[in-house]
Amino acid sequence: EECCKKFYEWDLYTCTGTRPKLTHGDYYPDWSGGSSNPTCLNDNKMPEYMLNNQAWYLSTTLRKCCERHFFWDMNQCMGISAEGTEKWYIDYLALTCVKDCEGVSPCGGVAEAWDELFKDKKECCEVKMPWTRKCLRTEI
Repeated sequence: EECCKKFYEWDLYTCTGTRPKLTHGDYYPDWSGGSSNPTCLNDNKMPEYMLNNQAWYLSTTLRKCCERHFFWDMNQCMGISAEGTEKWYIDYLALTCVKDCEGVSPCGGVAEAWDELFKDKKECCEVKMPWTRKCLRTEI
């Protein structure tokens, strides 16, 4: 152990054949699913590099891990299947408001957590695109 401390401090746990105590939780990001399947695990099989930087990689809860590493797809990371609310939100690419639902127009897909929702298309267009009447007339 003394040799490891002196010459391999940068990789101490590999040298000594031990694992450090988990100080920041046991949830870690699982990159194996790629961006299409973001998730965090707590199976105690995190890679060595994550153990060496626990403050960044490890979290005490699934939610905290997902918020830090997969904030763009919280529902998928948390294992929650998203359902629409039937309210309306702005689709800036289409330059119109769409319904928070899956299916054909006027549905625009399930809204993201950051999308502001409105009770109807008129209200959505008035708040999000007040400079044009095109929003109300446009279908996706």
